[in-house]
This record gives sequence, C-alpha cells and structure tokens, in this order.
Amino acid sequence: MRGRVGTLIVCAVVLWTSGASLARASTDGGARLLVAFADDASAADRDAALQAIGGTIEGAIPAIAVTRVVTATERDAVWASARIAHMPGVRFAEPDASVHVGFVPNDSLYLTDPYTGLGQWGLRMMRVDRAWDLARGSPKVIVATIDTGVDAAHPDLADSLLPPVSTITSTDPECQAGALDDNSHGTHVAGIIAAGANNGAGVSGVAFGVKILSIKALDCTGAGAISDVSSAIVYAADHGARVVNISLGTGDDSLALRSAVRYAQDKGLLIVAAAGNCGVVGPRCDAVNQVEYPAAYPGVLAVAATTTGDTHAVFSSQGPYVGVAAPGDRIVSTTPSYATYQSARGQSRGYGVLSGTSQAAPFVSGLAALILSKDPTLTAAQLVTRIEATADDLGAPGFDTSFGAGRVNALRAVSAPGGTYGAVYDTTKVPASAATGATFMATVKLTNTSSFAWPANGQLRLAYHWLDATGRTVIWEGTRSALPASLPINGSIDLPTTIVTPKDPGRYALRFDMVNEGVAWFSGTGVPDGDAAVSVSNGFGASYAIGSSAFALKVGRPTSLAVTLTNTGTRTWPASGPQPVRLGYHLLAPNGFVLVWDGSRANLATDVAPGQSATVQLPVSAPYGGGYVLRLDLVQEGVSWFSGEGVLPDDLAVAVSP
Repeated sequence: MRGRVGTLIVCAVVLWTSGASLARASTDGGARLLVAFADDASAADRDAALQAIGGTIEGAIPAIAVTRVVTATERDAVWASARIAHMPGVRFAEPDASVHVGFVPNDSLYLTDPYTGLGQWGLRMMRVDRAWDLARGSPKVIVATIDTGVDAAHPDLADSLLPPVSTITSTDPECQAGALDDNSHGTHVAGIIAAGANNGAGVSGVAFGVKILSIKALDCTGAGAISDVSSAIVYAADHGARVVNISLGTGDDSLALRSAVRYAQDKGLLIVAAAGNCGVVGPRCDAVNQVEYPAAYPGVLAVAATTTGDTHAVFSSQGPYVGVAAPGDRIVSTTPSYATYQSARGQSRGYGVLSGTSQAAPFVSGLAALILSKDPTLTAAQLVTRIEATADDLGAPGFDTSFGAGRVNALRAVSAPGGTYGAVYDTTKVPASAATGATFMATVKLTNTSSFAWPANGQLRLAYHWLDATGRTVIWEGTRSALPASLPINGSIDLPTTIVTPKDPGRYALRFDMVNEGVAWFSGTGVPDGDAAVSVSNGFGASYAIGSSAFALKVGRPTSLAVTLTNTGTRTWPASGPQPVRLGYHLLAPNGFVLVWDGSRANLATDVAPGQSATVQLPVSAPYGGGYVLRLDLVQEGVSWFSGEGVLPDDLAVAVSP
C-alpha cells in the first residue's frame, strides 16, 4: 500500500494481541505388492497371475488369505497391481505400501494460541503438515526477506538466520539504525517462513531449516524509500538468495524498482510479493484495488490473502496480477522480545498475531523454499508453474482476480513431478459422430512435451470433457485412461480411450486434457487442450456427397441437385410410413441469416440401412439473386431435422442470377 509518494509500506493489517502417510513400496529387486487369490483359484490361475508381472511369492498372512508378491524386475507396484487385479483367480491386488508416523511438531502454538485460539491454522489449511512428510527445509536454500529487519536473538529464529543487514539510508527520527527490527513486522514475516520446528516452544515455519537473509529496508514505522528497497533486492541477488519475500508495496511504478526486480530475476531469483491491502477503502490506498508494485511486475508472484474459512480476505487487493492466494488472516508468528514501535501500540512481545497480504506472501515464499529443498534444480519459472498448477481452485473456476490460480497447497506442490507440463493431442482419429448416451472408443495420439518423462503408474491419465455449442461444459469428469507404458520426453503414443457421450443430441466439442491425479490438470498450467468436433445424435448419422463445391441457380427456376447420402448412424432411414426420412435444405445469406428454412424435399426410393448409400435428386430454388449458402440437411418428418440431432449438415456455395 502507498503511504506517500516514493515510499513503500508493509502490507500487514495489525491485530493487537499480547496421521500416517503412505508411499509406494519397493525392494532392491523390484516392486512389492499384496495379492488375495480367490478360494477357487486353480494353480494355473495363480501361476498365470505371477508370470504376468514376473513375480514370486515372498510370504503370506494366512489368516486373511493375503500373499506378498515381489517382482523380479524393477516395476512399479501400482502398475503390477493393476496388471493382475482382474486376472482369473485374483480377488484383489494392491501395492504393499510403506507406513510411517506423520510429522506433527510439538511447538506450543501450533495447535492453539492464547490470542485467537486458532494456532497455526494456515499451515494446516495449505497442508504444510502433510508436505513435511515429504520434505523439510534445507540449509542450502536461502530466502531473503526485505522488511523492517529481524530480532536476531529470537530463540525461534536464531538457528535460521544469516547475519542480517540493512540498506536503509534514512529513517524516521524515533527509529533505530542498524539491521535490528524495531517495528515487529519483519520478525513476524521471518517466523512464518522459517521459525524452528519441534523445539517445544512457539511456532513452526513453513520451511524450517532453510536460512533467512534479513535485509532491513523499512524503518520502525514500516515505511521506506524505493531506493533502499531496490538496493535490498540487488543485495539479495548478489548474496545467494533463491527466493526473495517482499511483504511491502507502493502504488507508484518505479523504473528503479522495476530494474532491481529484473536484475534479480535475471540471476534466477523468484520474487514473491504481497498483493496489497487495498481491498477496501483505507487511509493508505488511493483507490480500492489499486495496483501494487513490485507485485504487479512481470514474473513476480503476487499473493492475495485468504481467511480461516478459505474465502477471500476482505482487505486483500484484487487484480489480474494476483498469482495465488495464501492464509493471511489472524496469523500467529514470532515478534521481537524487546520494545518496538508496534509493541508501544499494543503488539505483544515474543509472539503475536498480524493479518494482511504481508502474512500471505511468506507462506508462499516458505512453500517455494520447501520445494527447492526437495528439488534445487528448479528455475524460478518452474517454481511459479508448480505452485500455481497445484493450488486449490477457489472462487470462479480457473484463474480469477481474487485468488489467482487458487489457494496454495503445499502437499500437492511438493509431491508434484519436477519440471513443467506439456502435451500435444492429435484427435484426427476421433469419430466425428456418435449416438446419445452411448459408449465408443477413440484413439488420441499423445506427445509428451513436458520437461519430465510420464510414468506408467496411473498418476498421469488422459481425461476428457464435453462442451456444447455455446462452450458450456456438460460433462466434466469423463472416463480417465492410464498410460500402458512410460512415455519419455518428446515421445508419442496412440492411446485408446473409452468415451461416454452426452444424453442429449447436439454438436459438441470433445475436449481432451491430461491430469496429474491429485495435483493438477495440464490445462490449468497453460497447456492447450485437444478438441475434436463430434455430432451426437439419437442413432442418426449422415454424410453428404455432391459433384461440385459450387452450384448455380436462377431466381424462381427450380434446379435439380444430385446428392449421394450415406447412413453413418445406427438407425435405418425409413423411406415411407408416417415419419419418413427425406433430404431437405436451408438457404442462408453469407452473414448466416436464414432466408429459406423449410426448402423442398427429395424422397428416398427405399429404406437406407446403416452403412448403405442412396442418391437423390433435390429440387432447389431461390427467391433472390446473389451469393448464398445452401445447407443440405436430412429430416425425419414430424420428428426433427438431423442437424437438430447433432448430425453435421453440409454447406454448398450457391450463386443465384436473375
């Protein structure tokens, strides 16, 4: 938020206050799984099941009729289980997963606190507690905080801090010089990122174990100069930081600040910034949702704030630059143990509660550090992709200005495969027509353009959605198809998939999308979908063949057009009776305006069964001169036009002369 021109203000709202996890199991010799054979399974059935995966029996639990099987080669347990689960004589098969105690820190304020009673609800909301079973903070990862300094002697931070520094060149007269936090804000931010965990006291940081490089650029009042913040960003880039947390902002776009951000980005740093607290009118906001810098600069991950109810915090700024959201309401963290500008105004010492996008941003910085602790090879762009792609979508589906890509989910982000997503879908083999409420097979050629190989363990699957002619999604969760084999980078595979059609006839887009189960849809990371146009009908299907691509008419003079019709559906076309099928047409102006809807008919000589063809002579006439579109369309008299059943009509250019 902006306090005065040329200054930057911390993005905090002050509140004055005194299970077990599972993983795929394997052995040095291969995967291990648990198999239950049916009571009537023959010896041949058992042998066939074991041979299918190259497995041998290692042991058993006779009381529950479960057998432990180990594969002879390095196979995936999920794949092996799926391979034999439906074979004759097998009741069920599953991976022999490993079990271990989930990490729950013993910090005194983790589950509850004396200020709000909520404890560290933000860690639980974004599932950091589950992510800790997969990764902890590494001391090789440095997170810089550009803020009001830090209490270097705080017992919950002492082991996490590098020597703090200051870039302040001028301060308010009542403030102190040096790198000491004389406000409380900077210490609070540092604690959210990296406070010591499981030490029996205080709070736990998101990425406890990483190192904090505290750079003081704001004075005790929480204000500072753009030049001091710019210098701090450059210092962080030059002193080993991988992530820079900037819980401050200004409404003034500055070329110097923009240049400092670009300098750090060119050195590979991820900059995480508070989106701002101008969601409502306030003394430091010129307008509601005013644009905040550096949050709005390209490549900066701007963070909005959420509440304990997983809703948008009313104070949090909204805008197209918001990347993700994170907990930011009533956050308990470390505060200086000595007197500060804020403690003189009611803030408690040692630990306290603050709210704001200033608190939301360090949750995301800590998450980025946690991911880097597990995979230090990721670039800043890959980190942003990972964090956004694995966020829990809140608000309107997809990106929105309140939550960005969604509220961050640490478990999904840490467990996601490394690198960026990419896929190309070739849908040329997808049938152009299908019956309503039916099932058909479609083959999609998939090409892996991700930066990682796709494993054949059921984690990555091909899914589909159905969209109607208006773009509305009518079926979201279609059948998902697993990969039969791993797919290397730039590798391709023809994947047959089972498709269930909508119950209503019409013309639809069948949209294919890869999904990383429990993590992200590929489309959610910016990967284009693969669409195929499919006509869904009540068993009707047709193709039209004419001798030329253009047709000439004279006004008021009917002309015969020879059309060969082929029944591509599953129902026979009756040539007679109360509801015969006939060929008709519509005449449209070039702009799509219908001039003649119910054109002349051509009768079928005999019934046309599926797969059969018939040629008819269609009398066509036009009331006006000019260029038109002649739309060929079959009709079942008294029922509907085929186009209304989802069957694609055929268009022909027509020139009409006087």
